[in-house]
Amino acid sequence: MEWKMKTNDLYGFSTDDLEATRLAIEQALGIRLVAHESLYLGGDYYRLGHGDEEQFVLRRNIDLLDAEPAELKFPQARILFYVNETERSEEIEMLLTKLPDITLLRRKFI
Repeated sequence: MEWKMKTNDLYGFSTDDLEATRLAIEQALGIRLVAHESLYLGGDYYRLGHGDEEQFVLRRNIDLLDAEPAELKFPQARILFYVNETERSEEIEMLLTKLPDITLLRRKFI
C-alpha cells in the first residue's frame, strides 16, 4: 500500500472576477463549488468538501472586519483558492497552472 502525503496549497489570482475564476476552476478540475456567504470569509465565497477530506475554498483576499488582505503575505492576490487535505497536489497544480493570472503561493505538507 502506497502512502501519500497530504498538502494544503494556496493559489492566488490577480483577477478580481470571482465568478469567472470559479467557472475556470470548475472546468479545469471537473468539480462543482457550492456558493456560501460569510462575513469572516469576505462575503460571497465557494466551497467543496469538509472535515479531513479534500477541500476547496475560493474567496476574495479581503478581511471585511479590518479591510486588510486575508492573506497578508500575498496582498497582490485578489482572489484566493485553497486546496486543503489533498493527496494529489501535483496533479491539481498541473491543471490549475494552465489558467491565466494564477500563482501557487504556498504549499504545506501536513
